[in-house]
Amino acid sequence: MVNHAARLLSQAITARLAALGVSLGQLPTLLALYEQDGLTQSDLARRTGVEQPTMALNLRRMERDGLIARTPDPSDARRALVTLTLRAHELRDPVQELRAGIDAESLTGFTPAEHARLRDFLDRMTANLDAMVNGPAPAPPVS
Repeated sequence: MVNHAARLLSQAITARLAALGVSLGQLPTLLALYEQDGLTQSDLARRTGVEQPTMALNLRRMERDGLIARTPDPSDARRALVTLTLRAHELRDPVQELRAGIDAESLTGFTPAEHARLRDFLDRMTANLDAMVNGPAPAPPVS
């Protein structure tokens, strides 16, 4: 059921993003850069959970689509910093509104308490799956 819901959510987001000229694969990178512009490809791959080769391809497409630019990193000339273009900045509000609208529509008929419970269940499920894939989270340091 979760997989089916995820596929439908993906389809809904994909259709609406297309109207903005953005693909679903570009969304995590855009969101990461909206949080902090000027990251390296490695930083973006780590923050989005995307493999380096996939991120490289995604960034090439985003550059082609006029969403990002790459500039030499002043602290290390071997790296490039990925920055948002004016076009990407102009899309920030519409992208955020799209995400909020999808969330609201997908939760139509849920009470606030049910929404909170669903979020808790999904957070726990995600943590369990993350532990299955990546191993258990390290224990917090003892003070």
